[in-house]
Amino acid sequence: MKNTFEQQIYEIFGTTDPKELRRLSKDAKQYQQLAKKEALRHAAGRKPAFSLPQIIQMAAMQQQGKSIAEIARTFQVSRQTVYNQIARAHCFSTDPDVKTRMCFLYRDQLCTTIDIDFRHEKIAIQNYTKKIPLRAFGVVEHPTWDDFTWFLESRCFPKTRDHAKDILKEMGLPFYDPLLIIEKTDGRMAGDEQWILILKNKEARHGTDPS
Repeated sequence: MKNTFEQQIYEIFGTTDPKELRRLSKDAKQYQQLAKKEALRHAAGRKPAFSLPQIIQMAAMQQQGKSIAEIARTFQVSRQTVYNQIARAHCFSTDPDVKTRMCFLYRDQLCTTIDIDFRHEKIAIQNYTKKIPLRAFGVVEHPTWDDFTWFLESRCFPKTRDHAKDILKEMGLPFYDPLLIIEKTDGRMAGDEQWILILKNKEARHGTDPS
């Protein structure tokens, strides 16, 4: 049994000398440490790839009052990376008529993006949740402009509400306009945790579409 074991050791390491085996073991540990350091160096050099929901989450956290440092800690990246990703959130279309994107969120999780062409009264949406009630238009995949108008109104207080004029005055708005109201309120409604993040497109001038 002993001879067989020593033979196996010799076949693997090329020696059965205890001193030589200790040296080989020490060399192996040093190699493992060097390999680990090299792997960490390569990992640190790679820029993390973020999905659109993650990029929007960063922008949403900033909108909700989180500092860039807090966002960086959440995603375990540098503050500069956070700045760059939030800038990317504003580069979403090469169409010069699509100047606004609404991000419909549940807390800070993206549910639906709505790219808006006000000039031609057209919208294009993309859903990012399988939960139908959390989507901006539910089961509707290709909403019309009328659907969009209804959606905006659904995220505002009713036009017929008592003292509506007083509410508008407090908001600094001259008249009832759902879009202007949402810009003031983020489309927040009592009874749910959904809201709207509005982004202005800068793609025509610089940047790339993160989606």
